[in-house]
Amino acid sequence: MGHKGLYRKYIKRLLDIVLSSLALIVLSPLLGITALLVRIKLGSPVVFKQARPGMNEKTFYLYKFRSMTNEVGEDGRLLPDAQRLTKFGKFLRASSLDELLELINIIRGDMSIVGPRPLSIYYLPHYPANLRRRHDVRPGLTGLAQVSGRNNLPWDDRFSFDIQYVDNVSFLLDVKIVLNTVMKVLKQTDISVRGTTKVKDYGPYSILKEENDGGRKMADMTYSEIGSYFWLDGNEKSLSEDKIDWLPSVDDSCFAFSGRNAIDVSLRDILKNKAINRVLAPSYCCVSMLQSFIDRGLKIEFYDVGYKDGQFTYQVPTGDDHTVVLIMSYFGLGTSEAHRQIEEIKKSGAVVIEDITHSLLHNAPSSESSDYLVASLRKWFAIPTGGWVGKRVGQLAEKPNMDSNHAVEEKIAAMHEKYDYLIGKIDTKEDFLLAQAKFDNDLIHVDRMLNIDDTSLGIVEATDVDQVVEQRRKNAGVLLDGLKDLDRTVMTLPTVNLEADTPLFLPIFMKTEDRDALRKHLIGKGIYCPIHWPEVMGAEVGVRANELSLICDQRYTEGDMRAIVDEIHVWYQSKA
Repeated sequence: MGHKGLYRKYIKRLLDIVLSSLALIVLSPLLGITALLVRIKLGSPVVFKQARPGMNEKTFYLYKFRSMTNEVGEDGRLLPDAQRLTKFGKFLRASSLDELLELINIIRGDMSIVGPRPLSIYYLPHYPANLRRRHDVRPGLTGLAQVSGRNNLPWDDRFSFDIQYVDNVSFLLDVKIVLNTVMKVLKQTDISVRGTTKVKDYGPYSILKEENDGGRKMADMTYSEIGSYFWLDGNEKSLSEDKIDWLPSVDDSCFAFSGRNAIDVSLRDILKNKAINRVLAPSYCCVSMLQSFIDRGLKIEFYDVGYKDGQFTYQVPTGDDHTVVLIMSYFGLGTSEAHRQIEEIKKSGAVVIEDITHSLLHNAPSSESSDYLVASLRKWFAIPTGGWVGKRVGQLAEKPNMDSNHAVEEKIAAMHEKYDYLIGKIDTKEDFLLAQAKFDNDLIHVDRMLNIDDTSLGIVEATDVDQVVEQRRKNAGVLLDGLKDLDRTVMTLPTVNLEADTPLFLPIFMKTEDRDALRKHLIGKGIYCPIHWPEVMGAEVGVRANELSLICDQRYTEGDMRAIVDEIHVWYQSKA
């Protein structure tokens, strides 16, 4: 092992502990004064705690001095940072005094003195493979990007410096970065106070970067693109009296603003009656599913999810009556194995929240043994937002009761604008892409008591679900038939029973490099196929490294599916 390897593996961590401990002692008077001023000027709590991704994307809680108020608008969302940031808060941020509590994170081993800054956990789904490497080292109090332009840098440049640091960690580089940081703070150079600029969040930025090219309508394609956000054509139904009779039968249920809000409703209900000290979550899931547990500081342990012999497998450890288990079936394909697992889990006394988002329109969407059922409806239908939660036995203690119609106005306008783009009335995607991506990004801030909006509920009530099921199954059949010659060569097709399964997407499994190359090719043709889910969060990488989700939803015809099949063959021929 060379000097750099020795430093990176052992010496860097030792210096982190010694130096941050000394700094904490020396700066304790300043920390005390700052805490007192925060308490006087901003109130309680003094310390702001937020989940961030650490080394290997494992979540930790970052400590800072609070610098903003908690004011919310009429829609239940937190007001924009600029409106909640006081003069005192701006001073804390500009002077970096709010960051000093991160010395505790360094001593704990969550962070290092020098490394890429720990950004929002909600950026994780948007990182391409090369940028995920920024989590190969501990995040830092300061870093190469911070001394090379701080928040003034464009995202691509900031991340380029992060990767450059990861590739070149050394004692001399760390010393140089620390000295430069001290000089910049003292001179107040490159200061762009967080919350006072119009810099886009990375999520919306990445969506714009990837999808903002013009559409390319090809043979058999109904529209100029396939995939991405749903749209509304202006003919959506108002609230009707149609009964929704296709949701699972439960003792009590309600609609919610989103799927993550539905999980929050179920968790609130659980915590009313018992103490929970452990959450078991699938290694194959998205960060938004975990938000309610993360917000409450609950300990999350991941269990392995794999794909073998045509079905998803689950390795759920034994729980107890103080454990919540989150479990789901995947892509609307074969729910029996997940349901068998749920029956086993219930024997331990654990509480089961079954996320039926993917299996919602399967012939057997849920297990009778689950305690709670949750779903994100907007994954299936052209609605601004919407979730659902059901309690198998008993009544829900608290249900969403806040009006949300005003909270979706911009989202609805963006959905109409996308339709105008598809029919040629406008020729730019940027405005509606940014509005939709920003809405998704802001979902993390909405009040959990927001109800589903009237537009979404009216559309769901008026939807012919049998027709949705029929079209999705037809589309999946075209994809399966058209790609069977590539099965077991460049890809593995899933086992699908189109008498029972209703695919949310059709997953295909490929070598990572082939999957990424194919996805890039399809994007170039205006076909946007997501990866579920790229964020690791300290869990096993597993199936996420090989999966690509092909679009098969009811917006599209069999001709659209043939266009996808044809482009996949074009890519395969170019590869060969």
